[in-house]
Amino acid sequence: MTQAGRNKHYSIDLIRQMADCDANYIRLLKLMPELESFRSACLQSLAGCASGPSTEGRIPDFTLRDFVNVGALPADAICTREFAMSSPVGDGEEVRVRISVVEIFRYTSTLEIVQLTRVSPWVSPPGIMIRLYHDAVTAEAVAYQGHKAFLAKYATPNSRMYHRDEKRQINEFLGEWLSLCLQDGHSLTSPTFICSA
Repeated sequence: MTQAGRNKHYSIDLIRQMADCDANYIRLLKLMPELESFRSACLQSLAGCASGPSTEGRIPDFTLRDFVNVGALPADAICTREFAMSSPVGDGEEVRVRISVVEIFRYTSTLEIVQLTRVSPWVSPPGIMIRLYHDAVTAEAVAYQGHKAFLAKYATPNSRMYHRDEKRQINEFLGEWLSLCLQDGHSLTSPTFICSA
């Protein structure tokens, strides 16, 4: 490699990265059409809790009013969808992927997408935590395979062995994975819509 090639700096293509995140938001809404009604129902139930009796004169509990830990809801109230698609190995088996809502905030939601089927004994199935920003209509991967808090740019080499554009690559992988679910996957359950009063 020439000296000029070694010294070439990685520049962040913010327009491309935002376009990937915006497209991932749209893909997730297509895969989880019940997400918006689920989110509205959660926020309405929180508004009811926050305006309930004996709140006068107390300091508002913003964690109660602005946050829903979906894991604390009854099992029949959890927003989850599973998809199956043909295995890339061509062995006739199906690969199953689950998308679950983990938490709901007023302006954001956190989803988890995991592959339930192990395709290879040498490679762990992927798992990504995704933050949806409903006011900005965008979604980004916030954790992947136990790694989190990715920087937009890394110096190389680095102690974690990340690529210079690790965050961009994870969001691109998320986009490819969601596109595969849309194109080849079929839902194992039909979506449940919640009517809000």
